[in-house]
Amino acid sequence: MSNMMIIENQLRSISLPSRSHPSTTGIEEALTKVKAINTTTGSSESILMALASLEELYSCTEEFLKMGSTQRVMSSSDASEFMEEMLDGSLRLMDTCSVSRDLMVETHEHVRGVQSCVRRKKIAGGIDQLDVAISGYVGFRKNMRNEAKKLIGSLKKIDGGSCPASGVSNGQQDEHLLAVIDAMRRVVSVSVSVLKSFLEFLSGRQSNIKRKLASVLKKKKDLREETKNELEGLDSAICCSRDDLQNKLGEVEMSIDRFEKHLEGLFRRLIRTRASILNIISH
Repeated sequence: MSNMMIIENQLRSISLPSRSHPSTTGIEEALTKVKAINTTTGSSESILMALASLEELYSCTEEFLKMGSTQRVMSSSDASEFMEEMLDGSLRLMDTCSVSRDLMVETHEHVRGVQSCVRRKKIAGGIDQLDVAISGYVGFRKNMRNEAKKLIGSLKKIDGGSCPASGVSNGQQDEHLLAVIDAMRRVVSVSVSVLKSFLEFLSGRQSNIKRKLASVLKKKKDLREETKNELEGLDSAICCSRDDLQNKLGEVEMSIDRFEKHLEGLFRRLIRTRASILNIISH
């Protein structure tokens, strides 16, 4: 049995809490901060806070990967399979973050298009142009939901590889490697969790969205369901009553601006983390 297989068995067979290592203290603190944020509410504020904390976590991870002690254990032959796992995970996270950022850019464009038509309607009564813009936005929302579901499926492929590291090892070198593996896997796991929450924010509650789209087509105005976030609020404004449409568009635009900023920052952090992993492998 290879040394890596022995380490993997240790990771899976021990259910005791993981033993922290002095080198992982910064990551442990940053992980605790991210996990303390409740993103299950689905609110934009909680998810924005989680994305900001995730950026800080990757800043700590960059420093962690620069440490000589970290690089020594990660460049050992025992860690080769784990490093491949990290490369695959980092690529999937980068792809998810990149596509999510692009979705925010597209959302911004559609929202601004509808806002422009709302203003023109007030000035010159351009109702037809507004209907076209809204139809375009509704179609985009459907595509957004489908894309979000695909990305969630991709994230599940890397989240399943995460498992807690044990505090038991065959020696000081293995103990340090176990701590590094545990820390890095938990960074990936919490990244998956936050990005999933964001994608669920985008997709909304599927059954409600379908009903709202039907309402748009039938021009019904009797839907009075409470909404969960700004995007769902705009969905309801579109199909129920357009009197409050401009305010809802403004709320969405503010949220999208902030999501774009944090996703761009996270994407850059992910690039640097992947570059650090590649650098360790090449030396």
